Amino acid sequence: MMCKGHPAPRIRGDQTWQERAACAVAAEAMKDPDLFFPGTLADEQRLRLAKGICSSCAVREACLEAALEYGDAAGIRGGLTEEERRAIRHRFELRCDPVRVAAALAGRDVYLTQPERQELIRWAAESRTSIPQLARVLKVSEAHVKKLLRQERRANAHSRAASG
Repeated sequence: MMCKGHPAPRIRGDQTWQERAACAVAAEAMKDPDLFFPGTLADEQRLRLAKGICSSCAVREACLEAALEYGDAAGIRGGLTEEERRAIRHRFELRCDPVRVAAALAGRDVYLTQPERQELIRWAAESRTSIPQLARVLKVSEAHVKKLLRQERRANAHSRAASG
């Protein structure tokens, strides 16, 4: 899978972006605290108002990413309803961003999708990253890292044999 770039990754658990969220200061949200949590029969006007606030938000992407990472199913997050987030969840989990992979390899605690984890293992094998470092980054045992690196080396050898 080819990786494509995105903005600098947010550290896992970092919620400081919320202070800059449009919903945190919007007068409409102050008057109606449940504006971003419409019921199942939400009226269209409130939904449009909430999404309108999100559309002008400087941290909309961070909000959406956090909601997708945590599997947050409640309310409007990042300008999307629960149903809209469910519809893109699969695509989100398939992303492979080299900036995120490099950040993780450098020791930043960022959420990695499965393709990003696989890319991290590939990069680590090529750069001969230490096993303890890779175990810390992936939050797995050193024995598991050794297994992952063996699998990666076998896959590379098989790939080179098939192409050569």
